[in-house]
Amino acid sequence: MQKKKKNPLKRAGLISLCCCFLFFFSLLNCSAGQNIVRVVVSSGAGPYVTAADALTNMLKKQSVLIQSFTLDAIKDGLPAPVSGTSKVVWVAIGSRAADVLNSTLAGKTPLVYCMVAKPELIGLKGRLDNVAGVSITLPVNEQFSLIRQALPDLKTIGMLYRSTSPKSVRSLVEVQEQLPEGWRLQAINIDASGSMAKAIQKLFNQQVDLIWTAADSSVYNRSTVKALLLASLRNNTPVFGFSGSFVKAGALLGLEADPALQGEYAAALVQQVFGHPNKPKKAEMAGVNLAVNMIVADRLGISLPAAVVQQARVIGNLR
Repeated sequence: MQKKKKNPLKRAGLISLCCCFLFFFSLLNCSAGQNIVRVVVSSGAGPYVTAADALTNMLKKQSVLIQSFTLDAIKDGLPAPVSGTSKVVWVAIGSRAADVLNSTLAGKTPLVYCMVAKPELIGLKGRLDNVAGVSITLPVNEQFSLIRQALPDLKTIGMLYRSTSPKSVRSLVEVQEQLPEGWRLQAINIDASGSMAKAIQKLFNQQVDLIWTAADSSVYNRSTVKALLLASLRNNTPVFGFSGSFVKAGALLGLEADPALQGEYAAALVQQVFGHPNKPKKAEMAGVNLAVNMIVADRLGISLPAAVVQQARVIGNLR
């Protein structure tokens, strides 16, 4: 009697199916007794990806399971909670992801964030003990301290704001409260000026020593940043930018966040939640530094103190 020939394709399919079940059950077992990190990235922008990669590379050294999500993937709801003895920490990379997770996670769920501008505006600071992270900016008083070191003779700063934007008004109030003694503020309301172009011109007519900017989408976008920087060169007045790209585009100085260091800092905070003995670096060492554009300094005829330049991230070095 002839033996029935086995179908190799059918056999391969069974093996593949068994492997899938084994992988599924191993994942369940891993989730049931292993610490889990769920990472949500605001978008596929380069800095966010860099921060996420740095976070992942650091956490791979620990015994954790890392699950990554996009904002679109969780817009209809968060993944189901894990059962067993596992502990879950959520990580938000970018302001949008942080805002969504802060408003949807259960009250006691640990949340770590990085690459976030103004975390206090989305309720991340001072809310609960289980929320920690790092901003891509510095408090206004620290920004003013850096400006004073770079431009010790400065007396008057200018800024643009919108009276119709609560965020913009809060930023104005913060600047007024933190303004150093001896400084004067000239604030121009864009909404009362008729247009952004008119507001910019009105601002420079006030004879300010520097234009201070904040990460405020109601005021600044690509075109308004370009218009402000062109006007600053025409009027020989420097700009303090709220990001490294702002400084690269033509601001004299500003803040620059290092995405990789931000991701590493967030990873250290995650390790703390899991009881890792190593403490994270201080927040000011988490990748936010002063950046200076030496080409703009030369164009404006401004000589920055050597001590400031040595400690800053130098863009467009003339040497």
